Amino acid sequence: MTYFISNPILANLRKSLALGVQILMLVACQSTTQVKMVEIETNPNEGYSNRTPKQALEMPQISPIQEEDVIEKSDNLWVRLQTQFQLEAHYKNPAVDEELTAYIYNQAYFDRITERAEPFLFWIVTEIERRNLPMELALIPIVESTFNPNAYSPKHAVGLWQFIGPTAKSFGLQQDWWYDGRRDPRASTVAALDFLEQLYREFDEDWLLALAAYNTGQGNVNRAIKKTVRRKESPDFWSLPLPRETRAHVPKILALAKLISNSKRYGVELAPIENKEPLAIIEIDSQIDLSQAAKLAKLDYNELRRLNPGYLQWATHPDNPQVIAVPIDHADFLRDGISNLGPDHFISWDRYEIQPGDTLSGIAIKLRTEIDVLKSVNKINGTRIIAGDSLLIPRTNDPSLLVNINQENLRGRRILPTPNIYIVRNGDNLWSIARRFDLRSKDIAGWNNIPLDSILKPGQELNLEFVSKSTQTSIISDTASAENYRVRSGDVLFEIAKRYRIKLENLLKWNNLSERDLIYPDQLIRIIPPETN
Repeated sequence: MTYFISNPILANLRKSLALGVQILMLVACQSTTQVKMVEIETNPNEGYSNRTPKQALEMPQISPIQEEDVIEKSDNLWVRLQTQFQLEAHYKNPAVDEELTAYIYNQAYFDRITERAEPFLFWIVTEIERRNLPMELALIPIVESTFNPNAYSPKHAVGLWQFIGPTAKSFGLQQDWWYDGRRDPRASTVAALDFLEQLYREFDEDWLLALAAYNTGQGNVNRAIKKTVRRKESPDFWSLPLPRETRAHVPKILALAKLISNSKRYGVELAPIENKEPLAIIEIDSQIDLSQAAKLAKLDYNELRRLNPGYLQWATHPDNPQVIAVPIDHADFLRDGISNLGPDHFISWDRYEIQPGDTLSGIAIKLRTEIDVLKSVNKINGTRIIAGDSLLIPRTNDPSLLVNINQENLRGRRILPTPNIYIVRNGDNLWSIARRFDLRSKDIAGWNNIPLDSILKPGQELNLEFVSKSTQTSIISDTASAENYRVRSGDVLFEIAKRYRIKLENLLKWNNLSERDLIYPDQLIRIIPPETN
């Protein structure tokens, strides 16, 4: 659909401006004195208040400003985006207007997007510019994750760009216990743009098909193309029999670009984002505790975690990466703090998985630490430990640092009453949740039917009701009238199996145990098959 400027107000304004230019030229010819220009502000939305989405869509379209130096002159990053959109030819499709209608008047959505995007969008835009790619690609994280680096989909896609594990690894994104590159805005942006450029080449330099393949996979797009060709139809994006999600995904990106190009006309206020890098990347060259880094940078711990979402634990990676992102005005604090610390004043962390037969004293000797340190850091009462669980091992050459070790983190590690339902928070994993409530991570995984190495998403619900129910169950009778047995002092797995006439191998299987695993008083042991629940 082609739109024409028919508004009489705009028409009169155009005539007035033309006349003004003529007068100015005459004055310039008659005098060598400098003429002071007075800017006249006009409201492009005048006469369009209280309009419906349909009316907004039907409004005349104004192309973005195209001055060569607008990027450098503008203080607003949104302006930098809109001047570099390249897919305008596709904005006119009815599917785009349909998605645009859904965005109009959703001011709260754009306020949230702007807040989340502010730390990371500048670098994304800069990287897209460096590659000379369409700036519409910068909007993908809005559609994929609402610019949430910790976003987690039901299909196990993670991060701003929603990478699944195998695809992330194929594009070099590191994933381990300490760090997930999918959550790192910079690392994931590089990988995502590499992937998109590959898809663009694969689909004959068609950006719509590349965007579709990014969402649903190359295989689905190729199969859709083959079906369309067999029907002797043009295999463009709009004709392909793609999944509903993908048919909406691409128009959403285009609709966002269309809206950003003329946000005021659609009644959406895009809060300005400064057109400059907000973050400094500080190389530490050593593993460092994030709470220690936050104190050195004079920054709130939660804010530091928000700016460094790739780190899954409370420290940088033992090997790589070992960088910290902080606001520009905090960078010198962190640099100076680190330089003044020296190598002997760092606290780093190792993780040790308890092996069958291990004791605290043996682990302390093996790892050259103290039993009291292990017990304090890991909140262990007594000396009993469980094979398969993990221990945190602080590393420092200055023992005095262990006196006040990580107080922020330790406060979060105290044993708390177990709720029936636990809502996952930012930075949570099964292991940290288990430690918080004095549980075993593999028990939580088993009862929630999820892998032990699951990456949890904020807001995800974990069922811990089995714990509260079990703690209210008295020691069961020989008739096995309940599903769990509470371990008493002196119990061994063989005797429990014998008492309830259960094969030892079944008891071990139901509880994900081995014969060498230690059991402890008050531990809950399942004594009936899970499938009979």
